[in-house]
Amino acid sequence: MYNFSTQLAVEEFELALVASVLAALISFYFFYRSWKRLRFIENTPTAKLRSAHQGYIEVEGKGQCIDGQLIYAPLSNHLCIWYHSKIERKETFVHKGRTQSRWNLIYQNTSPHQFKLTDGTSSCFVDPTGAEIHSNEQLVWYGDNEWPTLTKILASQSILLSSFNRYRYSEKLILPGQSLYIIGQFTTLSAVTRQSVRDAMYQLITDWKQDPAQLLKRFDSNKDGQIDQLEWEAARQQAFEQVQTIYHEQAMEPDTHLMMKPTDNTRPFIISIHSQARLIKKYRYYTYAASTACLTVMGYMLWLIHAYE
Repeated sequence: MYNFSTQLAVEEFELALVASVLAALISFYFFYRSWKRLRFIENTPTAKLRSAHQGYIEVEGKGQCIDGQLIYAPLSNHLCIWYHSKIERKETFVHKGRTQSRWNLIYQNTSPHQFKLTDGTSSCFVDPTGAEIHSNEQLVWYGDNEWPTLTKILASQSILLSSFNRYRYSEKLILPGQSLYIIGQFTTLSAVTRQSVRDAMYQLITDWKQDPAQLLKRFDSNKDGQIDQLEWEAARQQAFEQVQTIYHEQAMEPDTHLMMKPTDNTRPFIISIHSQARLIKKYRYYTYAASTACLTVMGYMLWLIHAYE
């Protein structure tokens, strides 16, 4: 029986084997990545912000701008709560006697700004830094200038095609009022810091010591040019009272709730305009497709090795 693999040169066999190993590793990586996200989304209970516990949770609600802190996308100037902007320049080159063109990235910017999420029971701030963002609002348009003029277009996947323009501008957006699914670290930041009053008092005294002249002016009551034991006690008492006043004022301020990237990098941080059910369906499909590809490539590798022996 004619076996094609036995006709391969050693170099060709090794190249095919290396390519198969790489393909298997890549498909396994995507399988594990999708499977891990699927498990976290399925097994993490959905919490209400009013009663959410500290730690890794998932929440659903509507995204809003923080009061007095409107966010505008830098290229299109559209009001949003998150953006990712890119500018690409078309470059023409000759390859094997044929003129070809490609788009090279010359600018990109991702929103670092916090926004607010409300679920009808309460609200929290969201820090999108480090998040995996799922959005379907995208602008794509073209122009002759490196920086675009403002566009009034806003439609999902809207595209203005032009083969004569040198620059392509694109922005992905999350808009105010869109429903969001977020899984990540939920943290409550108290207005009163965790630093003890005693530690804060000594830190304040240390700061005072940086200016000896002012320190003498404030606490050298007998004007002998030095701070004696009684004067140090007076300084410590004043520092204690000052810190206590600050703590009491801060204690009156409300706590701040924040969704952010987990400190444990094995846990995904996802912000999505898609529902939990749609994400589960998506990652289940990705897991199945990647595992099928991995097993297929591994089967081919075994066949290749066996046939070449």
